[in-house]
Amino acid sequence: IFVVVFATMTRHCTILIIQMLAALCIRTGASRRAAPALFALPPQHHCTHRKTCFTTTGIRSSSTDADTTTGDLTSSSAPTTTQEEQAVNNDEQETVKYIPPWSEPKLKNPSSKSFSRFRQHINPLARRYQMNADLTENWPHSVYTDVNLPLYLDIGCGKGGFLLEMVGRRHGSNKPPNVGDDSYMNSTKLYEDTTCTWLPTTMNYLGLEIRPGVSQYAQARVGKRGLDGRLSFVGCNANVDLDRLLTLYQESAEGKEDAENNRLAFVSIQFPDPHFKKSHVKRRVVTPALVRTLAKFMKEGDVVFLQSDICDALEAMREQFVEDDGKLYFDEHVNDENEEGQQEEYGMANPLGIPTEREVSVLKNGLPIFRTLFKRNKVVYDTTESIIM
Repeated sequence: IFVVVFATMTRHCTILIIQMLAALCIRTGASRRAAPALFALPPQHHCTHRKTCFTTTGIRSSSTDADTTTGDLTSSSAPTTTQEEQAVNNDEQETVKYIPPWSEPKLKNPSSKSFSRFRQHINPLARRYQMNADLTENWPHSVYTDVNLPLYLDIGCGKGGFLLEMVGRRHGSNKPPNVGDDSYMNSTKLYEDTTCTWLPTTMNYLGLEIRPGVSQYAQARVGKRGLDGRLSFVGCNANVDLDRLLTLYQESAEGKEDAENNRLAFVSIQFPDPHFKKSHVKRRVVTPALVRTLAKFMKEGDVVFLQSDICDALEAMREQFVEDDGKLYFDEHVNDENEEGQQEEYGMANPLGIPTEREVSVLKNGLPIFRTLFKRNKVVYDTTESIIM
């Protein structure tokens, strides 16, 4: 009796150990071949499971291939697809798989407070963000009343509070907009508008934001402020789509004189994502290609304004303008001297006067802000130079 009981227990323990090892192999990603055949799925099941996101024809053809490899003679009767049908299926798969993120369904009432919180960080190098944005038909005529005006460009505009406030002050009606309790708008009343020193009297304004929901939210606020025809927001990756957008805007001029006027007159890049990690440095928005694109569409005297509350982030942006092509086409503006007659590094005042939402928060906490400014020089842009975005 003892021998029989001992053998039975040993057998059960052995089976239990084998089951545990099999589960461990599968869970750690080891090959299924290392597990007993009891826990392995038939090959045709694997194929069918992996292809469920494709068309029915694709599933059938995959199962047929699996059946053929396992020696199933019934696969010869399965229907096959022609090359044309396969090409159509591939096109359908690509269309569904790679829709630009800015073409996704719009939010319901995106300007409401319930949609005012968004994800702060994304990977601009992800494949879904390497596509051109879908613009409205006949852009920019469809969003601007007069396209024969200089353009103000804010790269990384966020929820658009800065542009809404600045354009509202410069071109809005005397009657305050009905926007409810806007804490940012109330806080900016303490700051003087000095944009007339740097900006033309009349301009068009364009904000670029890579996060799809944020750009939708910003655009929905334009109508509430009564700024349609003067201000617009576009969801896109500036390092992919900027050249196309500026080309369309420049080509929209009606005559030669207008073409000289509707240039890119002022660019601001304010408080961008610093991407601290060494492996994320390549994700930063200011790249050599971006600097070349700005130089291509700007003329002598036009301005690029940079600011950040992180010194390293500002120096990383500045580095692109003081080296290589940036040094060729742009000259850094010399900071004003302080009361003691000394120049403070990155200590210039905000040339526009109107702060961003981030700027208000930083100043409220008594923290420093680092700024610098570049002007386009008279060096003619080399149109033969290839711009790789």
